[in-house]
Amino acid sequence: MLFEACGAKYHIKEELLDETNVDDVVVALVELARSGNMDDYQSSKKEFKNMKHNLQSFWDKLVCQCQHGPLFDQILFEKCMGYISALSCTPPRVYRQTATLMGLQLVTSLITVAKTLGVQRETTRRQLEAEKKKQSEGPCVESLNKRFSMTHENITILEQMMRNIFQGLFVHRYRDIEPNIRTSCIEALSVWILSYPSMFLQDLYLKYLGWTLNDKNAGVRKASVLALQNLYEVDHNVPTLGLFTERFSTRMIELADDIDISVAVSAIGLVKQLLRHQLLPDDDLGPLYDLLIDDPAEIRHAIGALVYEHLISQKFISSQSGAEGVENNSSEVQLGRMLQILREFSADPILSVYVIDDVWEYMNAMKNPLIELTDEDATNLVRLLCASVKKAVGERIVPATDNRKPYYTKAQKDVFEHNKQDITLAMMKNYPLLLRKFMADKAKIPSLLSQRHLYLLY
Repeated sequence: MLFEACGAKYHIKEELLDETNVDDVVVALVELARSGNMDDYQSSKKEFKNMKHNLQSFWDKLVCQCQHGPLFDQILFEKCMGYISALSCTPPRVYRQTATLMGLQLVTSLITVAKTLGVQRETTRRQLEAEKKKQSEGPCVESLNKRFSMTHENITILEQMMRNIFQGLFVHRYRDIEPNIRTSCIEALSVWILSYPSMFLQDLYLKYLGWTLNDKNAGVRKASVLALQNLYEVDHNVPTLGLFTERFSTRMIELADDIDISVAVSAIGLVKQLLRHQLLPDDDLGPLYDLLIDDPAEIRHAIGALVYEHLISQKFISSQSGAEGVENNSSEVQLGRMLQILREFSADPILSVYVIDDVWEYMNAMKNPLIELTDEDATNLVRLLCASVKKAVGERIVPATDNRKPYYTKAQKDVFEHNKQDITLAMMKNYPLLLRKFMADKAKIPSLLSQRHLYLLY
């Protein structure tokens, strides 16, 4: 079945299985591939669409069914692992891809069994300690000792099997010429580290996630970034990630400006995780803020979320300081922080609008701007007000790169209509006052005049 899953029409007679040399079989299989006598079950053909899932399910169930005997006799699975590792290093892509899929799944399934045994070992340990308090020796203590030793031995066997597959397969295939194979390796490693940190959450394995941040393929880079996001999301992982963070944080920040938009957006999410854990100094964030005026809207808005959470709401700081942080995070305080950011762009109203557009979605305080201001802040606040009004009624304040009209659902349109009414009611009194106050101010009056059709809608 193992060979058939690789697409090779090759069989070994049962009586010759123990005598057959793995290398000889692999040479024969490669010759079959060269002669074209094989099938590609990993292709995108409709009839093979469930092949990957079914193959993974087979190995998972096989490991599960064998956990009470054959899994630990180091005969059946040692043979399978030998063929899988050998096939994963052969020239035919189909062999490498299928063998890698099987090998990665095998480790994942072994982890499931190891975790179950780990729970059993811990339970036995507690029972043993409790029994020893009653009596130092006896048949019960002897039985528990035997059970504990056997469970520990089986876990050791499983972990050694995982190491063998990692060394024999992963360390070669994570840099395979095929991007899909490299991506599969990184995705699997992410699962292993999260599900079995006692073995995999260490630099010996983490470094592969760091190295693949430099992969030439965007899909592989993204898989590595997402894997790291998942790791940093678990708080108790963070102390172990200290050395790794120190080594690779610069590259993580660089990826926020990746040529691939999806990689860049994912990397910005990763940087937010680092900030949440206070793992990055503010001095390292300068290049990120330049992306507030970058062309791809997805990147700008991702940076906008970061700026709001880190600089305006100071979510990452207040989460550490508790109640005091909440008191210092009122709408007025947030608006003041936003205006402080806009001072950097005061000379260019277009750039100011970009920054407002980036942050508007996340910052409710912009929708009710009440604060005492300097003249420069007043100019920025007028720009912020005018841009916020446009956003509130569904207008774009930054041109779309594709020039297409935005599509809104009926519910969104209803919200915009409701906002128009609220804006009109609010501005019936305030708009004339603003015009009178800033009539002679060349910096402010153009923005106010450009909005009159929005303030007087009904």
